[in-house]
Amino acid sequence: MFRLRFTGILIGGGLLLTGLLIWFAAANYRNAEPVAQSILRGLSFALGQAIESMVKRDPSLNSLSNFKTHDIAYFCLIDKQGVIRFHSNPDLIGERIQDTRYAAVAVEPIVTEERTRLGTGELIFETHQQLHVAEGMLILRLALHTWQADQIIHRARTGAAMILALLAFAWGLGLWALRLQRLEMRRQETLARREHLAGLGELGAVLAHEVRTPLAGIKGYAQLLLEKAEDDRTRRFTGTIVEEVVRLEGLVNDLLVYARQESGADGRVVVGEAVKSAWELLAEQAQQQGVVLRTEGETSMQVTCSPDQLRQVLLNLCGNALSVQPAGGDVQITVRPDGQMIRITVADRGPGFTEEALQRCFDPFYTTRPSGSGLGLAVCRKIVEGCGGHIMVQNRVDGGAELVFRLPAAPDKDVL
Repeated sequence: MFRLRFTGILIGGGLLLTGLLIWFAAANYRNAEPVAQSILRGLSFALGQAIESMVKRDPSLNSLSNFKTHDIAYFCLIDKQGVIRFHSNPDLIGERIQDTRYAAVAVEPIVTEERTRLGTGELIFETHQQLHVAEGMLILRLALHTWQADQIIHRARTGAAMILALLAFAWGLGLWALRLQRLEMRRQETLARREHLAGLGELGAVLAHEVRTPLAGIKGYAQLLLEKAEDDRTRRFTGTIVEEVVRLEGLVNDLLVYARQESGADGRVVVGEAVKSAWELLAEQAQQQGVVLRTEGETSMQVTCSPDQLRQVLLNLCGNALSVQPAGGDVQITVRPDGQMIRITVADRGPGFTEEALQRCFDPFYTTRPSGSGLGLAVCRKIVEGCGGHIMVQNRVDGGAELVFRLPAAPDKDVL
């Protein structure tokens, strides 16, 4: 319990830390572009101020030819008529500007900005702003390289990717360690359960051996009294003794089966024949309840299990289904191939299992019936697992329960 609680605390802390790191990476990446844009905007404003000062000092604009920085892709001065008064490329001076992106700035003192591409394919940050000089107003078109400012975006993207990659690696490593821990816990639980069940089996074998002989004597004398009883009262009492002795004999037989260490993995049997054999033993009870058996699937397939043991499993499962089956219902057995295994399902229309029963139904001596021994399903699991299979129980969506067990399919050769 402490280990599970500690694991839960670690997972909760990991989820919280993961959420915080993802939030930080997302916020950093989300803010990177506005920061880069703000840097470019501030740089364009500062350069515009510097160019305006140079124009005021030198109205001839000749000094602008020497104004160069590594941030500027190009810049030009345009008058209100759209004529280029100055350009970083002297060949364009005196030409009329072809586009009208400057027009809005010529009308009112605003600053426009946008990202656009040059003919070379380079992405630039371009602004238009008014310059007030002695001869009136000029419009500055300033194009800036964005690669330095965009490094902020690239670093934020790289950082977010690294954080996500580290988180994925950490969670993968953590889940792998958690899986190893669970496998180890399951192995320890399996070993503990096997040791516990082995002890119970040995105890059951001793008790069964010691009880069987006197029980046979009690049964014999009770049957003799039943034959010689003359009044109904005596017959009723001795009949009750015989019934209870028969029930105890069943419990003793279950104890012996459970304590037995032999495996049926060397045998083979046709599923349909085992179903028929088991149902014949329950036919009288089923007829009294008006319950019928329905089979579906490929019942002619063979499984690796001894005939007696598979019949014992089906007898226990069908007997449990009959005990909870409403009058006029049916017990359904379905046989399907499942890879290298054969899947056999025994379904009923009873009330189903409680949550506690779903967890403990295979525990020895656990039962929800007053007259039950609690060994039926435990014996089934021991037989199925001894044959290399697996058994599980679940409630049906439309009511009732179904017990599903898988057994290895028998090889095609040496068919019996």
